[in-house]
Amino acid sequence: MEMKQETFRVRTFDCGADGGIHLFSLMQYLQETAVDHAEELGFGFACMSEMDAYWVLSNIRIEVARLPQRDECVTIKTWPSGYTRTVATREFVGTDHNGSEVFRAGSDWMVLNKKTNRLRNLFRLDLGLPKSDQKVLPGQLKRLEPHGRYQSIERIRVSYSAIDLNGHVNNTEYVRWGIDALRRGFPFDKAVRSLQATYLSEVFEGDEIDIAVSSDDSGKFHVHGSKSGGDDTVYLMEVVS
Repeated sequence: MEMKQETFRVRTFDCGADGGIHLFSLMQYLQETAVDHAEELGFGFACMSEMDAYWVLSNIRIEVARLPQRDECVTIKTWPSGYTRTVATREFVGTDHNGSEVFRAGSDWMVLNKKTNRLRNLFRLDLGLPKSDQKVLPGQLKRLEPHGRYQSIERIRVSYSAIDLNGHVNNTEYVRWGIDALRRGFPFDKAVRSLQATYLSEVFEGDEIDIAVSSDDSGKFHVHGSKSGGDDTVYLMEVVS
């Protein structure tokens, strides 16, 4: 299937104090490229709206060679790479102006019914998705599981500014929450080499989310987000620095 390519200039307001792009901002670039490609291929926002449905990101893993810096141009290539009854996969590769790879990512997406929030069967939607294509990460992208004992960091009350076009918290916001929590819980100041986020439940304006963190002997850091007052896990994140 045809590949989509877009080039972005890393803007000042997308960068941290070290001059590199925030990971959640980088994910916004990935999201924008994927949205544009889906529209071109005929299964984007407009098509989904006609079916009373929408795409949601359910799992993503980003492997980072280096984070692009302020005012640097990064070219993102993306393509759909297969699907099952419930999950469509999409790949991303980012390169700098010299053509050197700076990151790559694999992702899983689902289609939800707007009225019921139930999964739609991709086999019945006739979206023209490829049955398979090249993957950029080795092996299957597995969903994260809770890991060890977590240290509670904070409780977040979801604000209006975190809500996206689909009426729920945007996937990139969870990553921002997770990185902030890790910096509060650990001496977390090294460059991120990989990040994975698994999304388990939608979150809406006014919801309260408890964020907790942990680490393990292999050097991995973990984030657990759950709805306050219950055991419902909202998302999980794993970071290697």
